[in-house]
Amino acid sequence: MLLNYLKIAYRNLVRNKVYSLLTLLGLASGMICAILLGLYIYDELTFDQYHANAANIYRLNLHIKWEDNEMNMGIVSAPMGPALRQEYPEVSNVLRVKPGHEVLFRAGEQALYVKNVLYADSTLFSFFDYSFIDGQPQTSLLQPNSVVLTQKLALLLFGKTEGLRGKVIRVKDEQSITVAGVIRDVPTNHHLKFDAILPYSNTQLNGINLTKWDNFGSVTYVLLHPNSDVRRLNSKMPEFYKKYIARAIGDDSGKGVTFDITFQPLTAMHLYSNHLMGEENGSNMAFVYTFSVIGLFILLIAIINYVNLSTARSTSRAREIGVRKAIGSLRSQLVGQFLAESMLLSLLALVLSLVLVPALLPFFNYVTAKTLTINLWNVQILGLLLGFSLLIGLVSGLYPAFVLSRFNPVAVLKGAFTSSGKGILLRKSLVVLQFTVSIIMIVGTFVVYRQLQYMRHTELGFNQEQVLILSLKAPSAQRSVKVLKDKLLQNPIIKGASLTDGLVGGEVHNKTTFSFYAGGKEQPISTEYFSVDHNFLDVLQIDLKEGRNFSPNLASDSTGAVLVNEAMLKRLGWKNRMTGLVEFDTKRIPIAGVIRDFHLRSLRNKIEPLVLVLREDRGDRFMIRVAPQNVPDALAYVKKTYEQINPNQPFEYAFLDQTFAEQYRADERKGNLFLGFSGMAIFIACLGLFGLATFTAEQRTKEIGVRKVLGASVTSIVALLSKDFLKLVLIAVIIASPIAWYVMNRWLADFAYKINMAWWMFALAGVLAVSIALVTVSFQSIKAALMNPVKSLRSE
Repeated sequence: MLLNYLKIAYRNLVRNKVYSLLTLLGLASGMICAILLGLYIYDELTFDQYHANAANIYRLNLHIKWEDNEMNMGIVSAPMGPALRQEYPEVSNVLRVKPGHEVLFRAGEQALYVKNVLYADSTLFSFFDYSFIDGQPQTSLLQPNSVVLTQKLALLLFGKTEGLRGKVIRVKDEQSITVAGVIRDVPTNHHLKFDAILPYSNTQLNGINLTKWDNFGSVTYVLLHPNSDVRRLNSKMPEFYKKYIARAIGDDSGKGVTFDITFQPLTAMHLYSNHLMGEENGSNMAFVYTFSVIGLFILLIAIINYVNLSTARSTSRAREIGVRKAIGSLRSQLVGQFLAESMLLSLLALVLSLVLVPALLPFFNYVTAKTLTINLWNVQILGLLLGFSLLIGLVSGLYPAFVLSRFNPVAVLKGAFTSSGKGILLRKSLVVLQFTVSIIMIVGTFVVYRQLQYMRHTELGFNQEQVLILSLKAPSAQRSVKVLKDKLLQNPIIKGASLTDGLVGGEVHNKTTFSFYAGGKEQPISTEYFSVDHNFLDVLQIDLKEGRNFSPNLASDSTGAVLVNEAMLKRLGWKNRMTGLVEFDTKRIPIAGVIRDFHLRSLRNKIEPLVLVLREDRGDRFMIRVAPQNVPDALAYVKKTYEQINPNQPFEYAFLDQTFAEQYRADERKGNLFLGFSGMAIFIACLGLFGLATFTAEQRTKEIGVRKVLGASVTSIVALLSKDFLKLVLIAVIIASPIAWYVMNRWLADFAYKINMAWWMFALAGVLAVSIALVTVSFQSIKAALMNPVKSLRSE
């Protein structure tokens, strides 16, 4: 019986090639979107779940509040981990990690800056599962002068990955370390990103104070014994705070500070950490929900499209159904036949999508910055996709199967078959739903791109153009910076140079508490600060609003001077800088000047209070402003001069505007995804609209013939057939607009500085949807209007 159903289904599909192609394209498009988004969502939801101990690993997070200062952090002080293990039997093991940044590695003649260095306890390999190519996980980080390399870095430094144990690497040209192991590059769905692992105990390199309770800079994980009650352990943390931390941070009374220690599950870190300092631009669960809804809606649009195209053929198949019923076919047999057709189409759509998905994955990975793969030879994956396809076929075919199998054979064979009002209403409702979803996505695309344009072109409070940033991670390069600076400024194409330890356009760098004094009252403010030289404001062209800049001619500046931004004055509640003093290096000094507020980071973040501290010889980033008309020549001159002064150091640079633009890459990727899937939703919706237009033209064939005989023009007939569909799209615009406004307002809430949604965005989305619908419907309407009326009226 099933084989017979499939044979008849195949013949029907081949006989109606245009209908079959449209239906196949709609279902395949929906499946492709669903599979791609499914891979993305699965990758997001399974971050770090491949580790054997994942269910029992937790990170310590802090929420600290005192006076009007508040911080949420995923870092704690170095002594906290060992103390927790000693104090509480639930804690089986502890791991401390300090993420590092660029470090100079030299192996023989090969020298390069390693972008991501991790300082970790030797327990790292008992927490997380890394695959060793060479070396032993139990002993690799026991010695302070050891290092574990990733496969990628080993190839860059030595050109191989095996036989490297015992090889010596010079770090910062000052300390020798020995290769203790090589591991395979870690999976992309692991939250730790690194190229090399150095021991946490190597305090000479990482600058960690292992005994200081108030120095928060280490990520700390605890491995709990199986079946431990983490909520009970969490309830013990106030007692732990009082015993170990309160005195260290000056809260002996326990009343002045809110200090909450919480345990965050490893598997929740990727999607639930964007509230933490330094991780505001990470992934979050809202993205997963958003793309899940997009995938489901696109799949829904594809199913609706199938239903509309199936019912559009109802008149052409009515006589077939009537004959089948007249010769004894049961309704259940007809239902089975129609379901067989829908499932066959769904399986063909699956085959087409599985051909196209691997071809589209590289581009999808580029847009999403992921390395997603799909193994089509995996039995479980194939079974899941097959079940998914059959489910889509079943859901898509149920309504047409039961509707078409219900036809009265006597009425059909007499030619008296008509569609019910309920069926017409349902089909129109489905078209409205399709275009409502499509218009919401179009508006979303407009808003995302307008916000990105706003962020790119908003005045940042400084001039980011033509500023070159050199990495000076080797102490020898830092010591020679004055010579480099003097040499560079001899050329007129170099307009200025400045040394700093702050990264404009990057993550939070240094944060500490400064004490301000006014009217005999102390006001501690937790704030970010940079060490800069006296050229910093000139190089970035930051305006001075009050007071003076740092001066090399003032002896007092050399022993201590600070600048603050306008946000700091506002936070302090001061009218001007002369209202009070600031404590710096145990001295209370006046604030030298107030600078204009400028954006350190993307417009997602509001401008926070900032302190600039004058330290002429401290910093690892050298900023150089070059003449705009000679950027290539200036770059060549800087490179040549740098290599003359630092002949053994790698020359690495970036442009400040590119560094700033990098912060918007994640938002750009999401905008591109919105654009791509909006286009797909519109495409599938138009297929459904085409199906409904076909159905309507077939139903009104005789009416059109009569109108033409009575003198109706082609234009009036096209308008008659098109206006009903345009009404549906206009209804969709009315429904979609408030929904789109609400959804995109929620999205914009993540930005401290944002656009206001304008009426024209909704109007343009509506015009675009109406235009696309008009083009889609006009094809079928014009075809019907040009038909010879003699053919349509012959049966009368």
